Order: sequence, then structure tokens, then C-alpha cells
Amino acid sequence: MDNYYKNKTVLITGATGSIGSSLIKFLLKKNCKILRAFSNDENGLYELSELINEKKDISFQYKMKKNKIRFILGDVRDYKRCLEATSKIDIVIHAAALKHVPLCEYNPLEAKKTNIIGTQNLIKASLKNKVKKFLFISTDKVVDPISIMGKTKFAAEKKILNINTKYIKNKTIFSCIRFGNIIGSRGSVLPKFKRQIIENKNISLTSKKMNRYFLTIDNAVKNICGSVALMKGSEIFVINDLPIFNIMDLANVLVKYYKKKLKYSKKVIITGVRSGERMTEELFIKNKHKNFFQYKDLIIINDKINPTIVNKYYNLEKIKIYKETLKTKIASQKYILNYLLKNNLI
Repeated sequence: MDNYYKNKTVLITGATGSIGSSLIKFLLKKNCKILRAFSNDENGLYELSELINEKKDISFQYKMKKNKIRFILGDVRDYKRCLEATSKIDIVIHAAALKHVPLCEYNPLEAKKTNIIGTQNLIKASLKNKVKKFLFISTDKVVDPISIMGKTKFAAEKKILNINTKYIKNKTIFSCIRFGNIIGSRGSVLPKFKRQIIENKNISLTSKKMNRYFLTIDNAVKNICGSVALMKGSEIFVINDLPIFNIMDLANVLVKYYKKKLKYSKKVIITGVRSGERMTEELFIKNKHKNFFQYKDLIIINDKINPTIVNKYYNLEKIKIYKETLKTKIASQKYILNYLLKNNLI
């Protein structure tokens, strides 16, 4: 993969989010011909440009030219801007989305505009501009979705997976990747708990029974970029072997850790399950799919191909038919503490 992105033009949507900005920083080291960071967050794009370009004594335009990056201010809801952003692009990684379940529940039409219509705009623009590869960043919440966020992302994912069948002669190939919660990302539960502790407030938790898949941002970025290199069209890539944390256990680990560090003395309070939330998420349901394959850390689901030709299809010797189930054991508090320490999250 180290040389895969060399001299390629890449567009990242949602470039100022946790995943998007990490993808930008990673791909800046891969000798891309041009890297486009696309976002509707003006201040976020400016801050991203400041992080990437350390020298302050040269112009913004020269910084972009030197680093082979372009900061594209715009919205995926705007088809014309999507058309401009995808012009002369080889690879689109579509990370832009409305992702917070409570906000999407309260603003369903806005979730539809961004998650469904925005994705459709990018698909249409990518087809017109003959983009070579389009990877959609999906979520575990699309599996039998009950929330507005999950339902809109599922609808977008369905469009992605069906597009290669609909446009058989088209040269653009479309796939998606699913994973759980990025631990420590902006707006996620870990920074929320840490902020409540630092402010010496009670930790608020919706339910003691809440469980979630977690992964680090580095793991997500590595597998997103690896999936682009592997994809042949219509795959669902699933990051395998992710730990499952009980959120109450995570809160208790933080209470114990910061009790010593900060003399924290508050408690965990239960606020009640919110609309659109469920106790446990899944990354896929096995009996809904025909073809499972595995390559390194990725499970590859592709119901469009015959499993007997998988080696020819992917041209990879190490790929194998996936027979195991995803990890279902809840991590211990000891594991959670070591995970947080190992990844410099506390």
C-alpha cells in the first residue's frame, strides 16, 4: 500500500472530521499527485491547513502548492460543488455525514439531505467525472437500523453497493467499509466522560447495558486506505477483531483511574436510553450474506461474485474464505485500562 497512492489524485469529503482529517494527514505522506480536503466547515479547514503547514511566513496558496493539497470549501448537498471537487480525481473517500444519533433523530430531513442526497450527489459527480474508485465510510448502525442516522446511512450504503450493477459499463467502482466507534474522536463518549471528570461532574450514562465496538483512529485510517487498494466493486469491508466495551465498565475504569490522578470523587449516573439507541450494535448479520472472505484485518463481504474465483478476483494469495464469527466477548475492565494507556487515550 505504501506506493499505491503515489501520483494519484484523492478527494476526502468530511475532511475536517476526526476520520477525514486523519486520512488527510496520513495521505500527505504517500506522495499523492493532489490531495483535496472537502468540507463545509470553514474554520475546520483553516485549522487543518495550519496543522499541516507549520511555516507561517509563506502564503496560503504557496502552502497548498508545496504540500500538493487543496482545501475545498463546499457541501456534499451541492451537486455543482461535488462536480467541481471530483474533477480529475482518481479516488474518492466519502467520510462526510451527519453522525450523532440524537441530533439526527431531532433533524431527520437534514440527516437525509447530507447522508442520502449528499452521497447521491457525489455518486453522480464521480460517474460523470470518471473517478476510478469510490469508498463510502459506513457504520455499524446500518445493520438492521432503528435510528434516523442508521437508516439514512443504510440507504446511502445501499446506493453504493448497487451502483456497479446498475452501471455495468461504468469504469468507476464503488464499495464501502463499516466499523464501530472511533475511541477518543470528536463528540464521542470518551472525551465526554473525561471532560465531566475534569470539571468534577458526575459521569452521565444512558444505560448500564450499553455495549459498543471500538477502534483507534490509526486502525480506522490504515484499513480505510487498505480497502481502497483492495476494492474491485460492491464490497462491504468490515474491520475484524474489534474490542467490545461495556460503556459502564469504561466509565468505572475512568473513575478509578482519575480518582488517584485528580482526586475525582463523583459518581456515574444513569440518564436513560435515548431515541434511536440500542444496547448492542452489529457489524453484519451472517445469514444475510453469501460470500465472506478475509484478508489480514479485513472481512470482505461481496455477494456479487462466485466464491470459487475469489483468488482470481482479488489476485491475492493470502485471502481466504472467512469462517469465524466476529468477536462477541465483552472486554474486561483490565483490558479497557490497558487499551486506553497503550493508545495514549488517558
